Amino acid sequence: MITAQLAWDISDTFNGLMMVPNLIGLLILCPMVMKVTKNYVDRKIHHLEVKPFLSAWPDIQEMQEAAIRNATCEEDAE
Repeated sequence: MITAQLAWDISDTFNGLMMVPNLIGLLILCPMVMKVTKNYVDRKIHHLEVKPFLSAWPDIQEMQEAAIRNATCEEDAE
């Protein structure tokens, strides 16, 4: 048997430890968030002619750009 205070202390410790994987993920993804945010600000606020940042992987970026072009062409055809 453990005391109620010890049980709460253990619970608080493990709840606090749950932040560790989140912080690691945050540090890993921070550069990507900065790139996406800069791209958005350049396009929407500064009105620069910059390709939208759709993916971090070039092959997926091209696939998404092609899908957007096809959707735009279909809308124009209607």
